[in-house]
Amino acid sequence: MIKTKNISEQAYLHIRETLLHSDVYVGQKILHNDLGHKLGISHTPLREAMFRLAAEGLLEHENYKGFSISAISLDEAREIYETREVIEPPMDAKAAGAMTPEKSVAFKKILEQYRRLLAEPYDRRRLLIDNKLHMQIAMLAGNKILVQTLNLICDKLIFKSLFEKISPERGQKIVDEHSQILRALDKKDGQKATELMQKHLLEQKQYVLKNIKYKLSENILRPLAK
Repeated sequence: MIKTKNISEQAYLHIRETLLHSDVYVGQKILHNDLGHKLGISHTPLREAMFRLAAEGLLEHENYKGFSISAISLDEAREIYETREVIEPPMDAKAAGAMTPEKSVAFKKILEQYRRLLAEPYDRRRLLIDNKLHMQIAMLAGNKILVQTLNLICDKLIFKSLFEKISPERGQKIVDEHSQILRALDKKDGQKATELMQKHLLEQKQYVLKNIKYKLSENILRPLAK
């Protein structure tokens, strides 16, 4: 039984990570049998993993149609950011107290990766790098349960975002906001880091919600103006 559970858990983690780094986007059907064959995962743990992802809201399942990724809804995005606003700022305060020169260098490398992608078309890589920075800061705070919760809801944003609609201007602002947060962490200023993260998440929430409302009202696929 333990062995079976381990296999199922490994299959789930492998498929989740593979989909995050794949070219499967909102609206596409996931050919899970082909995916299982490619990853060397047998039918039972494959199905268990796919249904678990659906139960978590990362995928959508319809009988006789299979699995797909649906676009994030307005309410879902709002709830995700409201949850992040509760979780992340206090974690930044703790992260500031645990900051080290080595961590500072690592965080700046992640930020530089994000900055280099600003000149390229927006794709999932930038979402993943943005998420990596947030998760590394959260992990520095040391609360594993909150990290797991944050990881799940951030993955949902990545899976379900129509990311090609985010403006270049917002991308540069994200770099600036992250830079300010990292400077506060370097100074071990927990209060400032908390305030900056609150502001950053509010700015991002407003941008994302505005973008979703725009698409719902206009149904036109074009970048949202600054």
